[in-house]
Amino acid sequence: MLTITIFITIEHMIKEKIYVIGHKSPDTDTVCSAIAYAEFLKKKKLNAISAIAGEINSETKFVLDYFKIKKPSKLESIKGKRVVLVDHNEAAQSPDGVEEAEIIEILDHHKIGRTFDRPINFQTKPLGSTSTLVAQRMLADKFKITRPLAGILLSAILSDTVIFKSSTTTPEDIKIAKALASIAKIKNIKEFGIEVKKKKSDLRGLSAEKIVCSDFKIFQEGEVKFGIGQVEMVDLTEIKKRKTELLSAMEKVMLGEKAVFLILMMTDIMNEGSELLVSGDASYLAKALKKDIKDNSVYAKGMMSRKKDLVPLLVGAIN
Repeated sequence: MLTITIFITIEHMIKEKIYVIGHKSPDTDTVCSAIAYAEFLKKKKLNAISAIAGEINSETKFVLDYFKIKKPSKLESIKGKRVVLVDHNEAAQSPDGVEEAEIIEILDHHKIGRTFDRPINFQTKPLGSTSTLVAQRMLADKFKITRPLAGILLSAILSDTVIFKSSTTTPEDIKIAKALASIAKIKNIKEFGIEVKKKKSDLRGLSAEKIVCSDFKIFQEGEVKFGIGQVEMVDLTEIKKRKTELLSAMEKVMLGEKAVFLILMMTDIMNEGSELLVSGDASYLAKALKKDIKDNSVYAKGMMSRKKDLVPLLVGAIN
């Protein structure tokens, strides 16, 4: 855990708005952790507002509707605003205008991917979900977590850890999830988790480009810029039929981002593995997996996490 402190007068912080916001292509963890942490900061007498940097996916919509929580407003740019970033810290993944925003705090569960020219509050822990970190803060502070907040935080943990099947899952994630389930009155965590994930698996009516970008992140390693999208399914049969149009959409996104390559992780929740589609220079993926890439596709058994299972291998291959 890295913690750096900045001193700001209480009066100044109370007066100005603080936007709590996650990464582009928001997923359930980034949205729910932003909502919950904004509520936590409000109890500290701060003028905190949760926000999103893009459209929410079907899974997140289901979670917010289920627990009757209003979707945060979308911010086109955070330029000139005071912000708390959650669930990411790399500039390439941040909302537009981040370079001209005043970042006062970051809560994350990913590797540190940037530096700052001044001290800020920065906490990152090797957890399966940023929502676990937010819930830890709340419980340690004896913050009264309401059923709706407990429900969305639990949902985010189940989503990011793929119902505890992801390699990123820690005992703390499970412990916190059980505590939140009790508050949210969710009797069967696994059954609820499957219900949540099924909503994200339903890709009917979505264009190939929306599928690619629904949970998409850009990474920069040295001179190599690359992107990884991920969809988590209970059955890969239908999405595999759309391989040609998905690759076409990936090519379009790759060119728009000026990336060297793009990967779409099609993760099979039940069988615990991922079919990887790759557009652009496939040599990095081949080197990372030590496998030949045939017809822009390769299966990786046991690969569930973009953050822990795939990105480190690609970084190693690039370097």
